[in-house]
Order: sequence, then structure tokens, then C-alpha cells
Amino acid sequence: MKTGNKRIWLNIRISEYKKAAGRSIGFQRDNAIMILIERDYFLRDSFRQFNTRTDLDLRKDLKIYFINECSQDAGGLIREWFTILTEEFFSSKLGLFVRTQTPQVAYTININSDKHCEQHLNYFYFIGQILAKALFENIAIKAYLCRPLFKLLTNTQLKIEDLKYIDIELWKSVDFLIKNKVECELGNFTLTQKDPIDGKVNVVELKEGGKKIAITEENKNEFINLLWKYYLFDSVQSQCDKFIKGFFSLLHEEIIQALDGDELELFLCGDQKISLEDWKKHTKYKKPYNQQHQVILWFWEVLAQLTNAELERFLQFCTGSNKVPAEGFSGLTSNNGKKCQFVIEPKRSRHNGTDFIIAHTCFNKIELPMYGSMKKMKEAIKAIINSPACYKFSLE
Repeated sequence: MKTGNKRIWLNIRISEYKKAAGRSIGFQRDNAIMILIERDYFLRDSFRQFNTRTDLDLRKDLKIYFINECSQDAGGLIREWFTILTEEFFSSKLGLFVRTQTPQVAYTININSDKHCEQHLNYFYFIGQILAKALFENIAIKAYLCRPLFKLLTNTQLKIEDLKYIDIELWKSVDFLIKNKVECELGNFTLTQKDPIDGKVNVVELKEGGKKIAITEENKNEFINLLWKYYLFDSVQSQCDKFIKGFFSLLHEEIIQALDGDELELFLCGDQKISLEDWKKHTKYKKPYNQQHQVILWFWEVLAQLTNAELERFLQFCTGSNKVPAEGFSGLTSNNGKKCQFVIEPKRSRHNGTDFIIAHTCFNKIELPMYGSMKKMKEAIKAIINSPACYKFSLE
């Protein structure tokens, strides 16, 4: 089955889950999961409310409320919630994940996660739940897991070559050892690990008495097998078990395991590069704006000057998510899960005499002032991108 057809098939299966949960007849407030969050304690509040609920049914609607904020969640706040949560998950201060030693930005489970987070196993279960829920709601997120973790979720057999997705230099050393004879003493059956978060060094024996066992041509294959299985399985087994269990608390294994690792990553994370042509193609305008209106021409010209990272931040402001669905901008949805194109309409009013762009994230819509010059528009867009409070600009 082609990837596009698998996306359709997955959506059909998920819609069956939603129907069984009573969501096909629209939003039922009494039937929704309510999450109340104080922004200063974003991760703590989210984790506690998931961890302490015995009646948690992730197939139901999820409604997010921020304390002391007047915003109503019609779909935009939940996208913002997913985005901020995933950023928290991969932060070094939590210590659950570390950057892989690869050219690509990706994260692997921290072998020493227990030293940095007392409830690390409960957190891995929570993370699995959140990623599955994002996939369930078709909300693309920045979950840049390393390839082996996506393969584990799809029940794809891990191989020694998967080391290159964890540590490229380690893989090169192992590959060299496989292809060449051991002519001199290389060391023993141990690994020296440096925690990338606190810098502490730990020596691990790959087998009992490993410090006293020298690597030779006769036993190098045993050493290699112990090494790659330690990195990909043994050292993170308990964390992986909890993560996988949390993920499949929402979606049955046979559904996800019909995909391969690359497809699951695409469906969960969306396209990593934002296409302005695709964005333009799937944008609607409210009069007097149209494709040839001077303000609209300036708008796309300003966006064309931004980096991909800047485009992500502006997309976050406009839609509540900094990622594009796997289908591209044609896959944008509103609060009810139905397709909802990006819309640009003239700003209806002036707030305190300023020319701010107003975003309605729940409906993928912005109110764009009729700027008198491209310079003023660029200044407004740059202010949004560079603001540390970018997430709080949205009205809805």
C-alpha cells in the first residue's frame, strides 16, 4: 500500500475510534477530558492530570484551559499545548532524552534518565500517550525521535546498522572492527559513557568481568553484538517498555504496525520543510483581499525572506502548530477535525491604535491589517517571530 493510501486508511481507522467514543455527533462538554494548566507549571500540571486520572479515555475530546487567560479552546489551544509539551519533553532540564550524535537533529532516550527525573518511567508512559494522541488528532508535532524508536513502535526489527542513527562515529568504529582483523589489543569488554547532561563518566561492563576480557579477533563478534544490543535495547529497555505501552494505550498495535518507521514519522511530525508554494495554494482570502492585492503580495514576499525556523514560528502563531500535516497545507483542520484552509482576511478593528496581526488559531485564520508599506508589515511579522511570548498572541 502506498504511503498516501496508508494515510487515508489510518484516518478511517481513527474515525472509527472517535465514533465509538461518541465524537461523531460533535463536541460533548461532559464527555471531554479537561486539562487546566498554569503556564508557569506547564509540564507539571499536564503530567499530573494525566497521571492521576483513573478514568482517562484518550479517544475522547481534549480541552485545554489556561489559568487566568480568557482564551477558549476551539482547537487552537490544544495545538499549542502539544507544541509546548513536546519542546518540554526533549529539553535537557528534564533529562529524559539526549541529542543523537548525528548530523540530523534527533533525540534518543537518555540511558541515565533515572538520575535526572525521579518519575522518569511514568514520564515515558505519559510521552507515549501524548504522541499517540497527537497522531490521533492529526496534529503534527516536533517529535524528532531517532529512527530506532520509530522502528520499535512499528515492530520493525532493529539491526546493527541502526547504531548510525544514535552515534555516527560509534557506528564507523564498529563497522571498521567488523571489516578488519584485530591485530593488536583494542581494549576490553567495557564502554565508557559520558552523560551529555551533567558530564559524569560511567564505565559499563558488557558482560560479567568485562574489564578483564581483552578484545581479540576470536571474540570481537561477541563484543560487537553485546555493544550494539546494549545501546539499542538493554540500556533503555525499561524506558522503551513504558513509552511503547503509553503509546498503545490509545491505538492498537496492529494499526501502527501496518506502517513503517518512515511513514509513522511523517504522519506524526509532518513535513519538516515548509513549502510557501503549498501554503499559497491552500490559502483563501476575504474581500477585498485576493491573490493580486498589494498587501497580499507583500505578505508572501516577506514570508519568502524568512528561514524555515522563522516560518515555523509564524505558522505556530497562525495555526497553533509549528508543523505542517503529512498532507501539506491541504491537511489543516479546525477544532472539529474537518479540513479547514488557511484564511487571510482584512483586520476588522484597531486595538489601541496598533497594527498588530491577529490570529485565530482554532480556525487557521489571521486578520491582516492593510499596511501602507511592506516595511511595516515585515516589522510586524518579525516582532511576532522574535517575541518570547509568541504562543500567547492568539485570540482563540
